[in-house]
Amino acid sequence: MTGHDPRKTGLDAEPDWERESTIRDPGREESMLVRQARLRVVEGAEKDREIVIGEERATVGRAEGNSLRLTDRLVSAIHVEIVNEAGGYRLRDLDSTNGTYLGASRVTDAFLGPDALVRVGDTVLHFSPLPKMVPVALSAERQFGQLVGASAGMRRMFALLEKVAPSDLTVLIEGETGTGKEEIARALHERSGRAKEPFVVLDCSAIPQGLAEGMVMGYERGAFTGADRRHIGAFESAHGGTIFLDEIGEMHTGLQPKLLRVLESRLVVRLGEHQPRRVDVRVIAATNRDLPRMINEGRFRADLYYRLAEVHVRVPPLRERPGDVELLAAHFLERASVRCSAKMARVGKAALERLERHAWPGNVRELRNLMERCAMLSPGQQIDADQIGRELRFASVPRALPLDARLPYKDAKEEALRQFDAYYLTELHGRCGGNLSKAAREAGLARHHLRSLFRKAGIIFRD
Repeated sequence: MTGHDPRKTGLDAEPDWERESTIRDPGREESMLVRQARLRVVEGAEKDREIVIGEERATVGRAEGNSLRLTDRLVSAIHVEIVNEAGGYRLRDLDSTNGTYLGASRVTDAFLGPDALVRVGDTVLHFSPLPKMVPVALSAERQFGQLVGASAGMRRMFALLEKVAPSDLTVLIEGETGTGKEEIARALHERSGRAKEPFVVLDCSAIPQGLAEGMVMGYERGAFTGADRRHIGAFESAHGGTIFLDEIGEMHTGLQPKLLRVLESRLVVRLGEHQPRRVDVRVIAATNRDLPRMINEGRFRADLYYRLAEVHVRVPPLRERPGDVELLAAHFLERASVRCSAKMARVGKAALERLERHAWPGNVRELRNLMERCAMLSPGQQIDADQIGRELRFASVPRALPLDARLPYKDAKEEALRQFDAYYLTELHGRCGGNLSKAAREAGLARHHLRSLFRKAGIIFRD
């Protein structure tokens, strides 16, 4: 790293420009301004190669399809990603073999400051924000299918979905559990030219490994022991319409190359026959898993990932858009009152503040369930903060560790820790009134460490 100041790493930096990375354009109601940044190779085989990072995330690695592709043998397939978030540009190491460094410090997750130097393998990258802001389209709508949201993040997503819905582009939807990934897939289908044709859901997490190929491709009678009748596979069943590959990250590695061949050729071969059959389908996939990380671990194919992600859609978790909570709460209360033929309950001001402070580990699904309980318990009444507190505590008891035992140990542990952080930090934030210094004293943590935890959980604090 000769010739570069190792102090200018950006580690733990909090420059003013980070907090202004996305702002509204006062001259254009249906757009917002997004700051751009440049990532340039300053040491390594690809020296002087550079990319500009805008509203989309950028990936760096050896695999074909990366935003910045390197030939460095010490770099993993998808080594790191950089995401333009409301708090700035966030760097994440994706379980790379040889790690990611800011200066001399190895990092897994950090926000980048101006002139940050990032080392991956033997390659050094220079990160610098650009002065020019670019407009990004926002949808004029506050709803797309069954999804509701007025925040900039949701309206950005709606604008993208509106643009790609009429096309046949393959879409990969990434988001946490409960964010509404299947609702997005259904809405894309309903707004396409295939709306009158089948919409077939294939839950990849529920396919027994021994039957996987037959369920996807189909099979003839006698193809294997127990195949006493012909079975039409998921792709043929969706002919003319859309196939939704839910939980694609759970698809076992043996089936992944066969799925890739279908995506590339649009031909399927049933088990027990040799004649390929052409299928005309649009493919939409969804996952709550970190697929780039799985690629580096050898559990997901990089070529399949990039084939699925012709369009990449990230669904913002509810904790990143607290301004949508009021709109969503009213939407769910109204829907519940209509279904129950009861007067609509209302959310009081203090109750709304309590809802907006909650981290929502179960996302929109958790808020919907809570509002449905409140609608049944308090028809026509105002819901107060005490009732919200009771309902949240009640809901947290059975959710203590709702882990999927099919997950690898490491993934299950990470999910448990994420849920613990969300619950603990939400309670701490509420108890301390959003005061960081007081919260740090109660938690027994340094302020900068607690600030980082709050930031990752998407919880807003003052101080």
